[in-house]
Amino acid sequence: MKHRLFTIPGHPHSIKCVLYDTRCEMWKALNKGTDFDGFYESGFANDERPPIMGTVHLAHDFYGGGVVAHELLHAVLDAGFALHSERDENGDNHVDDTEALCNMMGDLTAQFWRWHYELEEKTIGDNTTGVINAS
Repeated sequence: MKHRLFTIPGHPHSIKCVLYDTRCEMWKALNKGTDFDGFYESGFANDERPPIMGTVHLAHDFYGGGVVAHELLHAVLDAGFALHSERDENGDNHVDDTEALCNMMGDLTAQFWRWHYELEEKTIGDNTTGVINAS
């Protein structure tokens, strides 16, 4: 299992991403059944805004663009509404800056994929010759 904090642009907050080796490892760690490919946990309640606002859980053996986007969107909607919305006179929550949510999604997505490619480079090892050694 690996993890990394992704910073939320323009804020002192972050989203934690936990990357398990397999879905079975993720399912066991979360103890929430086996009918999901990724999971988002909110890190705050009420009006609190802790430094880590939530955690995205993914499995290295089963994620792609769709699963990553889905779970990061949960994080953006959760943290984004907490950071970029106001309640009107009826108590309804309204986002005051939708562009900030779009920027947050783009930034978190870029941070995830940079991490993904960094991990893939480590997995490949130091193959600086460009030749794949076949044994």
